[in-house]
Amino acid sequence: MHREEILIEKSTELIRKLNSVSQAIASGKYGEIDTETLFELTSAEEISPDISELAESIGMMLVKVEAREFRLEGTIEELRAAKSELEMYSQNLEKMVEQRTEELREANKELSRLANLDGLTRIANRRIFNEYLVSEWERLSEEQQPLSLILIDVDCFKLFNDTYGHLGGDECLIKLAEVLESHTKGSELLAARYGGEEFAVILPETEGETAFKIAEEMRIEFERKEIPHEKNKAGEFATISVGISTVVPRDGIRPDNLIESADKALYIAKTDLGRNACRFIEFEV
Repeated sequence: MHREEILIEKSTELIRKLNSVSQAIASGKYGEIDTETLFELTSAEEISPDISELAESIGMMLVKVEAREFRLEGTIEELRAAKSELEMYSQNLEKMVEQRTEELREANKELSRLANLDGLTRIANRRIFNEYLVSEWERLSEEQQPLSLILIDVDCFKLFNDTYGHLGGDECLIKLAEVLESHTKGSELLAARYGGEEFAVILPETEGETAFKIAEEMRIEFERKEIPHEKNKAGEFATISVGISTVVPRDGIRPDNLIESADKALYIAKTDLGRNACRFIEFEV
């Protein structure tokens, strides 16, 4: 075989291999390129300088591509790591938001509860007393069940304050509130500070006899606290006077009428009975 024929044959083989490499590059299948084949092509300078130069250019290009892919893989890994951190942060953030939301919910509940309490005695305030009285009045009017009301006044409280100071007076009111709370907590009964040294207890579905018994127990328990009150006209310790009235709510009368009736009974307890007493009177329109 002549030299020219041999060169032609080798050149043809080189072109075939070069074509295979080119197709792999065109398809983006760089991993399928045989490095030995590429090296063989770059070493074919004697057979075909053009093929050798082209193969060398392809080799340089592959080096750049591999470097770029390496950088790309690094970037992808960085992105994956960043995504993982972001997901973890997002989960932690959701937990923090849930926790904070729960804390705010509890704080709002506490604020709502505090808004319903008297600042000094920590029992229901006058606003809650009014709301509860009206709501129970409407309910018991439909059910035709009795509603009792107890009004309480600390005897000679102005003299108590003058003698022991306002801090002493505050402590006296706090102890009275504790007595009322102990008889109403966990029930439908509501103890409230009505104003100043005046307190009230709403007793739904409670007959007058039972309401009077509860009021008398409160009076006795408070006196047994033995809070010194040397200016008290009803004894040596702080005492209370109590008025009680009961009604079955109906059309034509209002909650205010029940308050007026209990207040009348309270007045009798302080005047006719000489204080430190309970007085029940029948409801009168």
